[in-house]
Amino acid sequence: MKRRHSTHAWTHSVRWGACGFVLLLAASGAGCHRPATAAGESGRKVDFSREDWSFGGAKGAKLTSQHYILYTTCASKPLVDAMPGFLESCYLAYRELLPGEIPPDRKLETYLFQSRWHWERFTEQFSPQRADIYKKIRAGGYSERGVTVSHYTGHKTSLSILAHEGFHQFAEATRGANIPAWLNEGLACYFESFDLDPRTSRPLFSPETNYLRMRNLREAYVAGQLIPLERILGTHAGIEVQEPGAHVRSYYAQVWSLVLFLNQRSLWNPYRSRFEKLLREVGTEAMDRSARAYLAANPESGLSYGEAVFRAYIEDDLPKFQRAYDAYLRDLLRLAA
Repeated sequence: MKRRHSTHAWTHSVRWGACGFVLLLAASGAGCHRPATAAGESGRKVDFSREDWSFGGAKGAKLTSQHYILYTTCASKPLVDAMPGFLESCYLAYRELLPGEIPPDRKLETYLFQSRWHWERFTEQFSPQRADIYKKIRAGGYSERGVTVSHYTGHKTSLSILAHEGFHQFAEATRGANIPAWLNEGLACYFESFDLDPRTSRPLFSPETNYLRMRNLREAYVAGQLIPLERILGTHAGIEVQEPGAHVRSYYAQVWSLVLFLNQRSLWNPYRSRFEKLLREVGTEAMDRSARAYLAANPESGLSYGEAVFRAYIEDDLPKFQRAYDAYLRDLLRLAA
């Protein structure tokens, strides 16, 4: 199967645990061209090297760890020194969710700029065809061709953006670009919210406490402005991010809640085993064969590829799924039936 390049965008800030600064303050210092360490899984120190780097006259650093190369002009030394350990911990979490991945053939490149101005100038050089779309992102970043690019918007928000975009980067590097957008964006939102283990400083992801997505979901639900499931399954973030702000917020909140529902370990979730199979096969030839077979069996349906994947793996009867999903949303938002 031929791999296709893909782009992903993260918009708006999110909230995560109040103990987040533990990681930022616990990281050890690093000097130019010297090996350094940062907290990783189970307290293990993550080795990384540091070199000088600059962009557009702004001085910065290039940090290289086992799986990542981070280029940054960020002015916060505690944040910069913590990044290798944070990114490597995210990598381990991504790998747990998507088992059996193909190891990347190169280190994953990540850019974090101190200023939006430098982020925009880099984006114009890196992706001139899509720069105008990316620059509509008010606070966030994007992932394209296996590279993530974001700018500093505060310690908490910057980490959440890196975790979100880092998943897109990991998924493309290990599974290819043939991943349905609803799943790719939903899983990326899954990593936006976390606390940090006070013993190890490792991020402990808690997707159900993503309060911004929860608030956006409640607003859309109460206003009767949820995006129809068929559109969620058939569209992608590059299209949705150009819509009005309320629509964009609803899109990300809905794909987040959809993945929450499918991944919950509950007797009320009949789709858990089906979703686990999809996670094992996402981006593979097996997934593509399943989707193509479904489309071939329904040639006049006019279904999108993303919806075909959902129907082939999760549920062919969308009204049936919608009833179960609506019940979950009411419980999630604690609304009366």
